[in-house]
Amino acid sequence: MTARKLRPYFLSHPIVVLTDSPLGRIMTHAEVSGRMVKWTIELGEYDIEYQPRAAIKAQALTDFLIEMIPPAEEEVWRIFVDGASNLSGCRVGVVIITPSREKIKLALKIDPRVTNNEAEYEAVLSGLQAAQEVGASRVIIYSDSQLVAQQIKGGYETKDEKMLKYLKLNTARAATFTDWSIEQIPQEENGEADNLAKMAASISEVSTREIMCFTRMVLSINEEIPPVQKSSWMTPIVEYIIHEKLPENRVQATKIKKQVHRFVFLNNVLYRRSYQGPLLKCLSEDEVEYVLREIHEGCCGEHLGGTALSRKLFWPDSGGPE
Repeated sequence: MTARKLRPYFLSHPIVVLTDSPLGRIMTHAEVSGRMVKWTIELGEYDIEYQPRAAIKAQALTDFLIEMIPPAEEEVWRIFVDGASNLSGCRVGVVIITPSREKIKLALKIDPRVTNNEAEYEAVLSGLQAAQEVGASRVIIYSDSQLVAQQIKGGYETKDEKMLKYLKLNTARAATFTDWSIEQIPQEENGEADNLAKMAASISEVSTREIMCFTRMVLSINEEIPPVQKSSWMTPIVEYIIHEKLPENRVQATKIKKQVHRFVFLNNVLYRRSYQGPLLKCLSEDEVEYVLREIHEGCCGEHLGGTALSRKLFWPDSGGPE
């Protein structure tokens, strides 16, 4: 259990195990069988040395076990959202408050011009998407839009075609959570999300420890789904994370084992860990083409050679995904 949870450290450093049991002799015995063989193979990739240990206080072991056992039920994540629209486009502010009371702030600008109600829906959808990205399963959305909150709850009838599309998309996205709800709050209680929405009017693409700001060219209800690529550079990494399956080629297998600690697989999406920053979403070659096309055609009005640029970004000369 320790080796799996601390895998990046076990791969990078020699390990000394203090134990009164003759684990060292058992692990290297030629006649081990059954479950011991599986443990020996799994731990064989690490540089582990077994040494006898002195007495340890029982309370220290108890405290360690309590820390390692996950909570029975995840606490609720609170998400405050606000959206607005003007001549420059749709502006969205999202404030995520974690169960430990930490804050994640997002400011989003969407180029197409929409109504204020559509902007409020975009804010709710952005909040749900952000909650999915951070792995939350129980969330409460707080919005100061009475119309959007009541339509989602079923208190107001929805007749407008666009509002129906937003409502269906919201229902589909919310279905991915174990438990979720939306509450209407007074505008004065939603000041932080409102300030982020105002800030989004003049933002450029940036990510800091306090606020993540970005732009999007397409509305949620009009987004095209990039073509699915059955196999990509991510496939062997995901296969090893989920099934511990390695390529038959020994060189490739060794390379993946060295790289895998840099990645994490959440909600069927592969992310790369960044140094003191957010998780970076990994893209397949088809998805890179789609993103580059949206950026360059939306901003520059022209089509650039996406394939060459995507290879430079994701397959550098040094080898391996970056």
